[in-house]
Amino acid sequence: MKTNLLHTVLLLITCIWLSNHKVCAQHIDKEALIGTWEIEGTMMGDNGEGWVMPHQQSAPDCGKDHSVFSSDGNAKEVKYTSTCEPKEQILQWELEGSKLILSKGERRITWHLLSLEDGQLKVGIQMRPDSERKMYVAYKKQN
Repeated sequence: MKTNLLHTVLLLITCIWLSNHKVCAQHIDKEALIGTWEIEGTMMGDNGEGWVMPHQQSAPDCGKDHSVFSSDGNAKEVKYTSTCEPKEQILQWELEGSKLILSKGERRITWHLLSLEDGQLKVGIQMRPDSERKMYVAYKKQN
């Protein structure tokens, strides 16, 4: 009995500590993700905190690299060629708790959603499915 109570107290303390240090992802509504998201850059710091190193756009004179999430579960990543033609990669997306799953055929990429505040989305992207390490990226919602 005392062991269960001790485990419960330790778990509660850990959750409070983690939530104060923004390690736990917040709940994000599917509707809030729908729209166009411009890549701002890579987060330089641990666990998605720190300053943003600006993203080097594919063709800055043509447009900004971005992702579009539609309400029907379709998505596209858009980059521009040197001749200003948009190069689109079509994907499907689904929200599973605090994870955004992007897929194309058998290939799946998991975005760990950290926060969505004031039109800025921060995600941790697993570079390989079996990796614990993540690259943290910031996106800004376009109107």
